[in-house]
This record gives sequence, C-alpha cells and structure tokens, in this order.
Amino acid sequence: MASPSMLTNLAAVVKEAKDEEIPVPKSDDFFESKTFRLLTLILYMGGVSGMGLTLAMYYLFIWDSRMPPLPVFKHTHPIG
Repeated sequence: MASPSMLTNLAAVVKEAKDEEIPVPKSDDFFESKTFRLLTLILYMGGVSGMGLTLAMYYLFIWDSRMPPLPVFKHTHPIG
C-alpha cells in the first residue's frame, strides 16, 4: 500500500499538471477559420431549406392530389 506522504506528493503533482496550459499554435489556414465554418453552415442551411422550399412548391402547384375513382367490379359474389 502507498504511504500517505507519497499520496499527498502525487496529489500535488497532479494538481500542478492540471493547471498547466499547453500552448497550441494558431493556424492561418482558411479551411480551419471561423469564416469558413460560418460559410459552410450558411451553405448547408440554405441547401436544406432550399430543397424544402422546392418540395413545398412542387406539392402546392404541381402535385395532383385527387384520387382516381374506385373501380367497379361486375359479376362479383358477396362474401357470406
């Protein structure tokens, strides 16, 4: 079993390591920029909304929702 002084020392090392910041270099690449992310979000939302609008216009102005008349069968026998 580990001694209490060893656990206290380990806790201090963990606390010190947790508070340490590791610098990450910033990238100037356009494909990792906030502008690119915002542009792709706008294009995606526009594409999805555009397809929804297209489908709505199709159902409003082109789709024929009338049902054809039901066929009448002659010479049928009733069940029962």
